[in-house]
Amino acid sequence: MMVQGPSRSCAGAGDVFDARRVRHWLAECGRAVEALVFPWECVECGEPAEGAPFCVDCRRKLLDGQGLVCDRCALPVGPFTDRTGGCGRCRGNSLGFDQAIALGRYEGPVRNLCLRLKHERNAWLAPWVVDLLLEAHSALRPLPADACVTAVPLHWRRHWRRGYNQADALAAALARRLSLCGVRPLRRVVATPPLAPIGRTERAQIMRDAFRPRRGAEIVLRGRTVLLVDDILTTGATSGAAARALKRAGAARVIAVVIGRAEGKV
Repeated sequence: MMVQGPSRSCAGAGDVFDARRVRHWLAECGRAVEALVFPWECVECGEPAEGAPFCVDCRRKLLDGQGLVCDRCALPVGPFTDRTGGCGRCRGNSLGFDQAIALGRYEGPVRNLCLRLKHERNAWLAPWVVDLLLEAHSALRPLPADACVTAVPLHWRRHWRRGYNQADALAAALARRLSLCGVRPLRRVVATPPLAPIGRTERAQIMRDAFRPRRGAEIVLRGRTVLLVDDILTTGATSGAAARALKRAGAARVIAVVIGRAEGKV
């Protein structure tokens, strides 16, 4: 259920923060022990890695995987592009979200990471991927003190079949790293078909009413900045529909945070 408490913040925020610091310290100790006992291999190329799932070269490729992008929709742009109010592909369009941030283009190592994260056995990678995202994007700091994090939800039938939502794993890791509240204010009420083979216009129609705020979402979201987490952003139909539902429930600003940015127009 949703995390909520008095004054639009997490209940016992100080206690939660202290507990997170302890858990973070224990996790770092665990990582140090694992690095000594179990040598790492890079998940991308299989070469030896030091204390992390990425070797130096693959880590650099992941951090440099974005290039120059639009500040609004995160699509690649040229060095002389006018990005005032967005780029030529998103300027004037209603995206639903206010800003998009991606680790990189949905190709090469970034694409491989997204595909790995679709399987629950690789959920352990989520905190490492989030660390890369935060290193690559100073725009995620600072945030308002009452900002919160949520994942794009799956429909309950699909979640039951899969037993796992990679967006949940990423959102949980991002909330921990930023010491923010993780909330679940949305439910997916339409069991949409796979969107990969569907065009932009049809996607938008399918997703239009796919999300609905949960009861009490207005209390949790009113006036807050929400980081809306998913693995891939393509046309923006899914994230846009979820962002609009969040704003109907009172969110002031929604930032779409993803790992891979595909080249579908928004």
